[in-house]
Amino acid sequence: MSESTFLAMTTSPSDGSAFAVPNKRMMVCRESAEDGRDGREVQFADFKFEPLGYEILANAKLDQPVVIPFVGRGTIIGGDVEAADIGRVGSFRAELQSRYASKSIGLVKGGWLPSAIAIADDSIVLPDRCVVAELDKRLLGGVARNGTQGDFIDLFADSAVRINPALFALEGHDREHPTAESARRSLDEAVRKLRSALPNATLIAADADGLKGILGLIEDTREGMSRKQDFLVRLNPTLQAPVGKRRRQTVCDEILATAKACGLPARSLPVLAALSAALGPNGKSPAKGMLKFKSVYGRHEAYNALADLRSLEILMHIFAIWPNQPVMLCTADKDLALFWAGLRASKFEHRAGSVSFDINPVALIPSISTDHWLEWLGS
Repeated sequence: MSESTFLAMTTSPSDGSAFAVPNKRMMVCRESAEDGRDGREVQFADFKFEPLGYEILANAKLDQPVVIPFVGRGTIIGGDVEAADIGRVGSFRAELQSRYASKSIGLVKGGWLPSAIAIADDSIVLPDRCVVAELDKRLLGGVARNGTQGDFIDLFADSAVRINPALFALEGHDREHPTAESARRSLDEAVRKLRSALPNATLIAADADGLKGILGLIEDTREGMSRKQDFLVRLNPTLQAPVGKRRRQTVCDEILATAKACGLPARSLPVLAALSAALGPNGKSPAKGMLKFKSVYGRHEAYNALADLRSLEILMHIFAIWPNQPVMLCTADKDLALFWAGLRASKFEHRAGSVSFDINPVALIPSISTDHWLEWLGS
């Protein structure tokens, strides 16, 4: 099938329904003429957007109506086109102008998208604890509560979106590894809130079998989580304050030595995050915001940060084990989303019970060459 390309388009969905109903996904784009007037109108179905990257997210004000550039493709179903174009695949470069905010971010393979836009056919959504709380606050019976600003997450109410609440139960309430009893209570709480907010949603792994799987994950990650907590607690005195240029090599050597002492691979996410926290310009980086180093920092505080990183590890395992299953991790934590986008993880593979992936974290380490970074990681 031949493909047509349309450039400099804008799309302004009035009610968001174009993005919210997977079986009826339609979008109208309008070309921008050179003189500034509207050009052709093209209607697409079965469209997909390419994931967005680090810089767009870093500069986005997600608590306001978003204006975001997109690249995508879809099937042409109508508009100011030739009859021969109907049914062809068209690619487009578009600017989404919307009245919706996007405080909840969809983390997908290759980057991120605003939450409802990230949903593809047959998607599974993994909301974190903050997103479940946000849905509970914003929606009742699928209807927006009075006084709430429109957000893309509201559009979940318009479709039978599939949601797995496992991350809510895994994180727990008490800033520590959940017990079987606390995991059950958390799963029940997540199910109650999600069913109240999104009656049309399909909840998966929300029954006894789902709880069994969550308990298995808790046990499988318990020892590793403990080592990672030790790692962050030991580094807290070093990484609280900004690391000056003269100390970067010394501090990064300390991070790698501490990782080795705690039994953590240099390519594990906590080690990558600690290195990025040390190398952030002006002492700032999404990794540092995510790890939340401070004067009082014990195992509870470390667990909070590691629960976020564990959610990314779970996401990457899903990408590797089920490569054809569309999955979105939905989070309201911009630092976590920036860290994911900055990793530029790819080539997820599952072999002999282990998962491998490539990274290209140039956005997270702007002051260090790729060769130097890979040398630190032992590549």
